[in-house]
Amino acid sequence: METSQVFEGTWEEVSRQSARFAGKRVRLVVVESGQAGLGEAKLPLYATATPAERARAWEEWCGLPRPHVPPLSHEAISRESVYSPEED
Repeated sequence: METSQVFEGTWEEVSRQSARFAGKRVRLVVVESGQAGLGEAKLPLYATATPAERARAWEEWCGLPRPHVPPLSHEAISRESVYSPEED
């Protein structure tokens, strides 16, 4: 079972613990001054937007070009292809 731990601090503080990380796989994320920290996840639009902002985002999404795909054949959407025959 994999476990993960989060270590925060300056490079100097973290590098002093190099023996602790020897032989282990680590991930380093550099947080620039003024940016959100690791524990501050960005909330999705629906959680922070006003009704007007959500409506505008919906209208923008609806206006995006749709991919051109061929329509499904009658055989692909027939009842026989959707439901398998019942076994007695």
